[in-house]
Amino acid sequence: MADNVELFGFSAGDDDIKGGIYDKYKGKKGEVHRGAVVYTDPKAMFAGAKIHYFAPGKRYFRCKQGLCCEKLGAPKYRIGAVLIKYGTDKLGNIKTNPFGYELYPWMFSEVAYIKLKTINNEFPLASHDIKIACTNEEYQHLDITPCNEVIWQSKEELKKKVLDEAKPLWDYIKKGLASDLNVEEIKDLLSTNTMASIDPTTKLDLSQVLSQI
Repeated sequence: MADNVELFGFSAGDDDIKGGIYDKYKGKKGEVHRGAVVYTDPKAMFAGAKIHYFAPGKRYFRCKQGLCCEKLGAPKYRIGAVLIKYGTDKLGNIKTNPFGYELYPWMFSEVAYIKLKTINNEFPLASHDIKIACTNEEYQHLDITPCNEVIWQSKEELKKKVLDEAKPLWDYIKKGLASDLNVEEIKDLLSTNTMASIDPTTKLDLSQVLSQI
């Protein structure tokens, strides 16, 4: 398991989160997707790490509790899970002929995790699918609601197939939550992007430039 990655599920007293290769799942505005969180251990449905997001470089990297926090503020959790997305129409209704599905690494914020936790309190994700409606694609604002049943576990043959296919994605998620930079690499990232954000034309002698026009 990658360093600084925590595994957790939903359990009593767990009020707060403590402690590529594949296409990632993205909600699409105007579409409703039906799926479920795939897991082998209900206490390890999710992987999470404290991360910083550095916008100039569009880079997620793991917090080292030092310069990164001084420059970027307190870290936030980024969370990952394996999501099975069934073949549906745009309203989230299952296509039964033929039935199909795809597996995705699903990376999301604490906000989405809290929504899932709230649903799980009344409709455990171990026995319920979810429907996901996207209200903002750029920032992945998602409305999540529970379904009456969970499809991928309805037949033992299907369940085994899904779990086998999910194994490499789960490994990818634990490594892919954020880059594991060392302190020197973080310094380079912050300093390089800071310099890149400076407009080099401010160093020009404008009088000489204008004289050439």
